[in-house]
Amino acid sequence: MKKISLLERTESSYPMNACDRCVNPIRLKDYGYREDEYRIEGNARIYTWPKEEKYASVESQGGPYVSRCLIRKPIDSSRFSGRVIVEMFNWARNYDRPIDAWGNCYEYIMENNDIWVGVTCRDSVCQTLKRFDPERYSGLGFPNPRPKEEWELRPQANPFHDIISEPSSENGLIWDMYSQLGILLREDSERNPLYGYHVEKIIGTSALPGDISTYVAAIDPICTDEKGRNIFDGFLIFMTGAPGGVNQYEPKVEPEDERCKFYGKVPLIRVYTCGDMLGVGHHPDWAVLQRHEDADGPDRYFRSYELPGPNLFLKYVRGSEPRREDLEKAGIEIRGGRAQGNWSEKELQSIEFPTRYVLWSAFENLFEWIDGTIPPASKLIEMEGEYPDIDFRRDEYGNVCGGVRTPYLDVPLFHFDYQSNAVLLEADVLKKLYPSHDVYVNKVINNARECVENRMILEEDARRIIDEAKTFQFI
Repeated sequence: MKKISLLERTESSYPMNACDRCVNPIRLKDYGYREDEYRIEGNARIYTWPKEEKYASVESQGGPYVSRCLIRKPIDSSRFSGRVIVEMFNWARNYDRPIDAWGNCYEYIMENNDIWVGVTCRDSVCQTLKRFDPERYSGLGFPNPRPKEEWELRPQANPFHDIISEPSSENGLIWDMYSQLGILLREDSERNPLYGYHVEKIIGTSALPGDISTYVAAIDPICTDEKGRNIFDGFLIFMTGAPGGVNQYEPKVEPEDERCKFYGKVPLIRVYTCGDMLGVGHHPDWAVLQRHEDADGPDRYFRSYELPGPNLFLKYVRGSEPRREDLEKAGIEIRGGRAQGNWSEKELQSIEFPTRYVLWSAFENLFEWIDGTIPPASKLIEMEGEYPDIDFRRDEYGNVCGGVRTPYLDVPLFHFDYQSNAVLLEADVLKKLYPSHDVYVNKVINNARECVENRMILEEDARRIIDEAKTFQFI
């Protein structure tokens, strides 16, 4: 990485996505944490990934980029766990969203004294940031280094949700940026924003339309630092199936392409929701077609955890998105209903499948895997029919069978629908299942303990689930 510089916060200039300006604001100092924003600059190559090739290769030397990253870390470096989580921001709404790591797991991160790094990885988001604060974010972007006469000859392939990058940009520059950021965070120099913190493990993660999958499948296998060491120690991919395009003009990998069945050269865990599995909805990636065997290395690592309760729309993560005021300032259109910062307090607090508990355990299993402890395997979601007429098999309560089991499914109170809403089961069904509240609580206790033994839920989260069961009255 060529240059990194701190972006000072003032009363009139502050980071978009700042913790204290999110839908549910957080005072990081109350947790012993601080937040800093940095401008990062460098030069990146452009890659190509022909269908017949297992990994990507360098197509051209590319050109310069300018992006930004947010870092949240313990104020006292002696408290630091040694673990760093580097999250590619989700860009699917043209602004940065920290979905899988910070959005779902900020409590886990700060309880464990980990460091979180979020990085902007789309030119369309850079333009949003410049509208939000033209001076603070001046110059951000991933400019197309090719001659202008070539731009029209190579139009963007497979735009996601009509998010079309301008021909003047090249999102294929993000791969070297991500690698360079990972290398920088281990650098023993004062320009490293983590200088003075003893970094032991760095993992990459995201919930993106194929970007992190592309990096793990195509780029990471051919990248190391200057000493030949792995840049990242592990990866956790949340949501989505197939890898995206490796550059702006090559198409997204088709769901049936064998390159979708990739392994990590370092420990890799994938966590899917129901919304990733079939060819419908916001993630029509047919992840069910990309299933492949678990593997424990070396240079061939893989675990897949499929969650039968939730879908794509997770209310919990909305609390970590920029508040409505900042979205409007950035020129983001505010849709009605449950989108883009327009969630009511009641909606944010309503019951939904707690995807975060399984993610917290998955992150913990990944860190332990890096240290040599093999993670547990999990059953797959059960399906009915033949492709393309495949659907989920459901139990008598309307919930999806198989996959990662939790008390929310095996001691059911709710039917979980496509929007991740929870609808209470009928009164007569509940009475038959649980003649008394104590019967329900005891079943939750036994199931939660089993989940802890299976390493699918952490001990502290089992206690949360049990405490919730004790206080939830439904009879």
